[in-house]
Amino acid sequence: MKLNINLLIGASILSLSLLASAQDAEEIVVTGLRANDYNELPAITFSKKADFLVQQVELINDSRSPDLRKSEILQTIKNLISASKKIRGIELSYGKGFLSPINLDDESLQILDDKRSSDTSHIQISIKIAITEKESAKAKIEELKKFLKNANLVGRTEIENNGDIGLSIVRPEQYRSEILSLIAKENTKLKESLGSGCYTENEGLSGRVAWDRTAVDELVLYIRYSTKVVCK
Repeated sequence: MKLNINLLIGASILSLSLLASAQDAEEIVVTGLRANDYNELPAITFSKKADFLVQQVELINDSRSPDLRKSEILQTIKNLISASKKIRGIELSYGKGFLSPINLDDESLQILDDKRSSDTSHIQISIKIAITEKESAKAKIEELKKFLKNANLVGRTEIENNGDIGLSIVRPEQYRSEILSLIAKENTKLKESLGSGCYTENEGLSGRVAWDRTAVDELVLYIRYSTKVVCK
């Protein structure tokens, strides 16, 4: 029985509609530059510039009073938020793996006591800067570093970079249709090359969109699928 590529793609999109909507609000952070083994990637991928460059930082305070430590850290965050509103593209986020805008009233935004050092509290947040196709990653990185260098720290609060600058992408599932379209075009090319007696079968199209970092400011998006060629 000959496989209808359009029906296959349409069924995959329909079966994933609920999963995709669940990721509509997600911003994924990608840390570290990965040396991809391209033999492990599927034949079809979709390259895209990241939405943000991200520097994860830790705010540390060793004032004697726990209340004072918390107050000084919170005021530092407020100063960072205020400063970010004066610079296009700078935003503050919170979370590991999945980023959310900082909300000082959110209970998940917790200032923790350091178990290794008494009279010390800390919190990890992310400072990010938007980047577009036409903008230089190097220039944006320098802009981000300048923002951190000029941070208005309160009291005994210190700021430390937590790792290298990473990337983030907003709602990666929104690129599913582009990836599926590229796969469908590849199936058509294969069929044309192999002749009318052959067709393709794909497995794995119901999987989630995955990603790898391939450059300072670029990601490759893909679905882990496989293709089987069947000839009469």
